[in-house]
Amino acid sequence: MSLGNLVAAISAMLLLGLLIAVFDGALSAMMAEQFPARIRSGAMAIPYNLVVSAFGGTVPYVATWMVASTGSKLAPSFYVMFLAAVTLVVAITAIRETAPRRTRAAGGRDPEPTRQP
Repeated sequence: MSLGNLVAAISAMLLLGLLIAVFDGALSAMMAEQFPARIRSGAMAIPYNLVVSAFGGTVPYVATWMVASTGSKLAPSFYVMFLAAVTLVVAITAIRETAPRRTRAAGGRDPEPTRQP
């Protein structure tokens, strides 16, 4: 709040929250489709939390090191851009659409929802 504009700060936080909600909604649906129902919880949770811990937990240290070694306060943005580029490459090459596979497995019709006991 160095500029002292409370309305702009609240508006920016609301916009950021909306963007995160859109992203997280799509991410959860995509991750759930990648695994069969019987192993879905563990198959999603374990890798997701390991990656979030590894990258999210080290960001303060990496950002501090980058600023100290380069002298530029913009240096951490290159770390974010690099990870975004890696994510884009993985999303384009490794993540496949699962709808045709599920429809074929159900004999050409929409599969029934899975019921948990």
